[in-house]
Order: sequence, then structure tokens, then C-alpha cells
Amino acid sequence: MIKARANRLVLSFALMAAWSGAALGQAFREPEKGSAERSAILDTLRPAVEAEMRGPVEFVVTTMRVSPNWAFVQVEPQRPGGGAIDPEKTGFAGESDMMDGLTVYGLATFQFGRWNLIDHMVGPTDVGYAAWQQRYGVPPAMLGLE
Repeated sequence: MIKARANRLVLSFALMAAWSGAALGQAFREPEKGSAERSAILDTLRPAVEAEMRGPVEFVVTTMRVSPNWAFVQVEPQRPGGGAIDPEKTGFAGESDMMDGLTVYGLATFQFGRWNLIDHMVGPTDVGYAAWQQRYGVPPAMLGLE
């Protein structure tokens, strides 16, 4: 069962890579603030970030690029109402001095009628998400690498 699931996952990524070629010629857009699409993308990322931040978060969006198949976001997490998050009270306690803040980068894909989180990272000190181009087949322009 695990092998069959892994095979489906590999097939899904292969299909995404094949379809991403169509996204290369398309302009990216940023969904309107308050739109259902923007909320759905951020809500896809939220559970993973809340687990790492050990509590509820809201996001201040720095970057959101969306195509029909992909969404790339760069967000600053904060506590609801705008409160700062103390890195030492998160899952990163003791590691925050090796991080570049709590900036979150996330990658989602639209499949099966909904947005699905593919990967994310918190506080990288380099452009760690650049590997997503090869790993997942996301167009480099989506990641701001062109």
C-alpha cells in the first residue's frame, strides 16, 4: 500500500512537471485580498505553520504568485491581531540564531478541485526553495528565479 501510494505521488509530480510547461508562457497573478482563492491558498499553508509556531497564526503576504496549477507564497507569520511570534516559543527554540527570521515560503498545487501544500520552509538563510524547480517541476519564474 505504501509503495502504491508513493507511485501515485511520483506520477502526480511527473504530471505537474509536464503541465508546468504551459505555465511558462502565462502571466502570474496575485489573488485579491479577501478573495476565496487567496484564503484557500493561505489556509493550505496554515496548519503546517501553526504546528511549527505552536499556536494560531495569521499571515502578512509579501509575495503571492499564482498560475492555474501553482501557487508560491512568501509570508510573515504573526499571532492573530498582529502580535509578534517569539521564535524561542516555537518549534525552532534553540535554532533561531541560525535562521533568517520566521519568513515562510510555501508551494502549493491545484489538484482535485483544491489547493494542496507541496512544500514549505521557515527562515532559510539562502534560497532553499530554488530546489523546488527541479524537485517538483515548478517554473523558475513562479519562484522569482528568472
